Amino acid sequence: MKLLLAEDETLLANSLVKQFTQHGFVVDWAADGEEASYLINEHPYDLIILDLGLPKKPGLEVLESLRAQQHVTPVLILTARNGWQERVEGLKKGADDYLGKPFHFEELLIRIQNLLKRSSVEGGVNSVLESNGLSLDVETQRVTTEDGLEHDLTHTEFRLLRFLMSHPNKLLSKSDIMAKIVDQNYDRDSNVLEVYIRRLRKVIGKERIQTQRGQGYRFVTTLPEEPK
Repeated sequence: MKLLLAEDETLLANSLVKQFTQHGFVVDWAADGEEASYLINEHPYDLIILDLGLPKKPGLEVLESLRAQQHVTPVLILTARNGWQERVEGLKKGADDYLGKPFHFEELLIRIQNLLKRSSVEGGVNSVLESNGLSLDVETQRVTTEDGLEHDLTHTEFRLLRFLMSHPNKLLSKSDIMAKIVDQNYDRDSNVLEVYIRRLRKVIGKERIQTQRGQGYRFVTTLPEEPK
């Protein structure tokens, strides 16, 4: 599991990174809001822990930008601003949970584990993911294309499409994708990913999944206009 910790208190951040690492998480740390936004746009995270009082760019602005880009990554707000007004405002902006300072690490850990369970890790909290006429039902593992036709997906095809749609317009490396969709016994250097990408393109259209040669793949939400 990969977490982003956006926290400007160095001592607290170092302590949390150490404890999360001991519990098997991989953690990136951002000390300000601009760095947090940059990392969110560069890497896929399973969950984001976001302080409201970040320098350079407030936590609520980071959260707004995240949700405006249709990212469904679970977000837990961690802050000393513990009044009910701040809680309501954070939840309105798209936060999934809220924990005030000071806190016990054990409670933070349980809240994170619960959020990860709710989101099923790979697909965010939404039961249906939608993008420009494309709809993926997380419960039935079926995709509905813009012509209104439903298509059954294999488990791996479903996991791949859900991961791509959960990170719209973001360049995802082959290693990031493979870590999410295939069994650890697969050879990560094989062409299994290319096979599943090709299968998905036949269903949803090749223009929705762009190949960035030598870098990875990108699920795009804006399709090119057809010539008149």
